[in-house]
Amino acid sequence: MSDFPDNATSVRPEFTGGSHSRSWPASLSRWFEGWPLAMAALAACWISFFNELRGEWDINPQYNYGYVVPLLGAALLWRRWPERPAVSSGALQMASFAGFGLLSLLLPLALIREANPEWRLLYWTHGFLILSLSFCLLYRAGGWNWVKFFAPPLIFMLIAVPWPMEWEQAIIQNLMRLVAGLTISVVGWLGTPAVQHGNVIEVGAGMVGINEACSGIRSLQSGLMLSLFLGEMYRFSALRRAVLVGACLGCVLLANVGRTTFLTWMAANRGLHQMEAWHDTAGVFVMIFVLPALFMVAHWIKPKAAKLADHPPGVPPVPQSLSPWVAVSIFAWIGISGTATEAWYRCHEQNLVFRQRWSVAWPVQEPHFNKTAVPEESLAILRCSQSDAAAWKDDEDNQWNAFFLRWNAGKNSVRLATGHRPDICFPAAGAKLVETYGAVTAHANGLDLPFNYQTFQVGDHLLHVFYCLWSDRVLPQSSLSVGEHPWRGRLQAVLMGERNLGQQVFEVVIVGPESSDAAVSLFQQQLPHLIRGG
Repeated sequence: MSDFPDNATSVRPEFTGGSHSRSWPASLSRWFEGWPLAMAALAACWISFFNELRGEWDINPQYNYGYVVPLLGAALLWRRWPERPAVSSGALQMASFAGFGLLSLLLPLALIREANPEWRLLYWTHGFLILSLSFCLLYRAGGWNWVKFFAPPLIFMLIAVPWPMEWEQAIIQNLMRLVAGLTISVVGWLGTPAVQHGNVIEVGAGMVGINEACSGIRSLQSGLMLSLFLGEMYRFSALRRAVLVGACLGCVLLANVGRTTFLTWMAANRGLHQMEAWHDTAGVFVMIFVLPALFMVAHWIKPKAAKLADHPPGVPPVPQSLSPWVAVSIFAWIGISGTATEAWYRCHEQNLVFRQRWSVAWPVQEPHFNKTAVPEESLAILRCSQSDAAAWKDDEDNQWNAFFLRWNAGKNSVRLATGHRPDICFPAAGAKLVETYGAVTAHANGLDLPFNYQTFQVGDHLLHVFYCLWSDRVLPQSSLSVGEHPWRGRLQAVLMGERNLGQQVFEVVIVGPESSDAAVSLFQQQLPHLIRGG
């Protein structure tokens, strides 16, 4: 237990009067009993967490703002530090036990994350674990007063965590449809006829797609980050912070409807090529409008006088004593968790089996065969090592479209490969998922390739989509297909020591068969002609 006073205004004689030359060494020695090491250990936990998120910040443009979140969070903490409140007493032993309990969870979390690096639930679990550990140390330092005082900037740093995939896709889809619907109303009022088809707007010159960028998701997430930062910087009340977030939503919606209205008008009156030339520039103007608008709103609702911390000036509260062994234990356990995780997977990888490599043999002999390409903006997100695509018609006049993507083994290969699945990409393009049939096995050149079969509706056309995600190496006893495993499959991958070892994707879309049975039969019949071994 600490021998420091519960109230910062009740101090020892050496902290009062004019004898600061004698009180400073005493205060300094107490401060350096263990807290600098503890803060360094906690900072290492946060840095490890942000480094884990860095891959997601690189891959998804809407999370590029994540790089500034740690710096902004640290600045907010630094700004609050001189105004820290008085130390309050509490159950210090309970805080210590809770802290070590949370620390022990780092090992199982590291094991699960290594096999499932794309699982966003783990990001949130890790984030809340580090946040709770921070609260335990703050409670140990200054009681509930310090926890409540420093909680806002610490919670702010979780804004860098990617949203759960299901939430993100639902919000993106709804935003795209909302923006498209409002754009139709505005351009109609301006005298430009247009028709909405899901996320696509049809004008006389052609089709204008409302993609993720046009939906406003990037400006929305950046704006939310900025509004939360400004709310904390100005120490707004909960009501003022809610007003700022509401202003963010309004500004983002207004700016993106203005952007899509301009692009739709440009496509209808100047042609699609002019619209494409202005697409990125219009996106820049959205951010130029949204971010300054948030600063203006924050300045407008800012209280006239900032609320000061409740402690006498010139008497900085000193944290309660802490053993240096606490920090040593944190550093040691971080090292043990990383070493044990690597040892676990390397031990299992000694028995890895190399699977037969295969590639695609395009049917160039078909009279309607055309080589196509994956859009550049998609490749910038996917970052695959190899990409290839083609389209053709068969003898029965069925339309075929296919693409082949490959990722060499690497830290982010699973995350990148599983991020381009039909259930994510097709709805984003305006298609409606009709049914998921599950696994379909196709035989080709001695290989049994597992494909996931789904159907999507686009206008009057029914799309039969076959998707295969193939891993280069597997464990001999593994029965898992690489990809988005359910919970049981994810945990089984941990127990079996499976992690990303290089993947490739082959996706085939067929338009023409009128039933699922006919589509499966046609696909299984033609696949051997599309697969090349080696």
